[in-house]
Amino acid sequence: MLETTAQTFETIRLERDGACARIVFNRPDKRNALTIQLFKDLLEALDRIEADDEITVLVLAGAGPAFCAGRDFNESTQATEEEGALYGRLNLAARDRLRRLSKPVIGRVHGPAAGGGCAIATECCDITIAGKSARFSIREVQAGTLPGLPLLTLGRARMLGMLLTGDWLSAEKAEDWGLIYKVVEDDELDAAVAEVANKLAGQPPLAMAYTKRATNFFCDIAGYTQTEQYLAECRKLLHNRSDRVQAQKDFLEKRRK
Repeated sequence: MLETTAQTFETIRLERDGACARIVFNRPDKRNALTIQLFKDLLEALDRIEADDEITVLVLAGAGPAFCAGRDFNESTQATEEEGALYGRLNLAARDRLRRLSKPVIGRVHGPAAGGGCAIATECCDITIAGKSARFSIREVQAGTLPGLPLLTLGRARMLGMLLTGDWLSAEKAEDWGLIYKVVEDDELDAAVAEVANKLAGQPPLAMAYTKRATNFFCDIAGYTQTEQYLAECRKLLHNRSDRVQAQKDFLEKRRK
């Protein structure tokens, strides 16, 4: 077996156990909220994983009580137009990098996965396994900006219902709707993730890589990438709108109460 190692970035941990790599969002006090630095760290870690032929599978997880709470509004409410544009570029690049990584990505989800965290868990990971404590919500509309559009997964009615209301979905409902692969008891989550990771680590790497490439090719034909780019441009237009800033400040104030 290959050596077990760990590297700590500013906002994530990169761990290695044999053929399996593990990226852990490591801002537990902020519920692993997404920032410019986190996306920079994530992209660097993904580059290292892609370049290492001895790694055949990646697990993506979150430290602390949440998988990922989405964008860090403490950062975004203070962001300049240039910083907002940089966040958008890095967000798009990191999510695309996850989807196009040649190695399969397993999402290990516990607690809340909201906004961009929900998108990462349900759109960027190849196989997402959630504990029953997990719950999913996309709340960009309530924060005065635009969400991703998981139309291929949900269909129009469920997609718009989820996006426009910002309601939370239980892990069981997310499994029923096809947003995630499997739900298990919380105390069985690590074992379930390890079982799938070990199974994938023993699969032919090129067959898995080309299966992912074919899936991404299908999504590109369906307009996924173009839609993501269009949404990114729309978010840039909304960045300095007063209603976007106020909506995120209101959200932060409600969380503090």
